[in-house]
Amino acid sequence: MRSVLFGFTALALAQTAWAEPVAVSPISFSPQLETALAEDLGPREGEYLQRAVQTEIAAALQRRGVSAGAPARLSIEVVIVDADPNRPTMQQLHDQPGLDPIASVSIGGAELRAILRDNDGNAVATVEHRFYDHNLLDTTPAASTWSTARRSIHRFARRVADAYVAHGG
Repeated sequence: MRSVLFGFTALALAQTAWAEPVAVSPISFSPQLETALAEDLGPREGEYLQRAVQTEIAAALQRRGVSAGAPARLSIEVVIVDADPNRPTMQQLHDQPGLDPIASVSIGGAELRAILRDNDGNAVATVEHRFYDHNLLDTTPAASTWSTARRSIHRFARRVADAYVAHGG
């Protein structure tokens, strides 16, 4: 049992070690999304989305050969402009008992923006990405709460990594 716990701890530390190869500012939310998180979706969902963006950007940069040990030449400022879940969040289920965690499905997705800045603070690139399901047929029966938003975040992270490499990062 201890070796299993040690293995999980080592894996978590290894992921943390490469999770920040560049300076990614704290990931912020648009005012509209902050309101939605506070009043409807729940603050825990904001933390989940921030971690998802951080993880995806780190993985995309690593796939493009940006080394965790290399000094950061660019910083990345990310704003999650909007995010819609495919299934009700825990807060929504709590606030609206008539929702079904399995049967309630909606059109999901996310809109994100990043500004890449050099060490002098000058903006060298802007990356914007928006992806939502077009209709309920686009969602899969096995969709999780943030399935389409995660797909959008993944695509956004690839674009951010491309811009980072293209601008000398």
